[in-house]
Amino acid sequence: MSLPRFHLPASSWAAPHLTLTGDEAQHCSRVMRKQAGDSIEVFDGAGRVAVCEITHVSKTEVQVRIISESCVEPFQTSIHLLPALIKGEPFEWLLEKAVELGAGSIQPVVTERTVIHLDAAQADKKLVKWRRHMIESAKQCHTPFVPELHPPVPFASAVKFQAGLKLIPALSEHSRTLKQALPASKPQSVAVLIGPEGDFTPEEETQAFAAGFVPVTLGPLVLRAETAGIATLAVLGHELR
Repeated sequence: MSLPRFHLPASSWAAPHLTLTGDEAQHCSRVMRKQAGDSIEVFDGAGRVAVCEITHVSKTEVQVRIISESCVEPFQTSIHLLPALIKGEPFEWLLEKAVELGAGSIQPVVTERTVIHLDAAQADKKLVKWRRHMIESAKQCHTPFVPELHPPVPFASAVKFQAGLKLIPALSEHSRTLKQALPASKPQSVAVLIGPEGDFTPEEETQAFAAGFVPVTLGPLVLRAETAGIATLAVLGHELR
């Protein structure tokens, strides 16, 4: 039986004694009702996982002592997802599945046809909520990694993303299959640009192609924006890992 799992950022690790605070401490003490002497698992989202014994529980903190620790090496090829912002629930589902499929980072993009527009304060609140959602996904599926989540950027900035291979699922006559688009030697990094509801405008596609994004097809069926992102991650994960 797997141990209950809790997240602690790498910046807060000071082995052999760790302290959970905030939401993680409350979930451990109030929801899971863990007490001193119980065993839990703590992970930092960057590959480090520790089996710990709880030494002290208070209203605001849970203190633990590391019993054993392991470190999972990152994937040889990092896959970075650049999805256009879409409506709330589908976007959160996309984030959840991107965690499960091992995305290296997620860069939300504001496009011409994006229907969700956030001011700075709204974006900050959304990022906190989205990161929390991603951590919960990592806890549930016991992955040691939580992708880095960046603030939304305009399309013109997104296409400047640096990667060894850059892909854009597109209904273009120049599109090739994902397998055909992969080079003979595995790239160290791949960036995948995903359009919004209604897809990219022709001008945006032209801009992406000029920036080095290779158009690929995901098959004969038209996919929703969130499905296209997950399908691409799944196929690339299979082919490159």
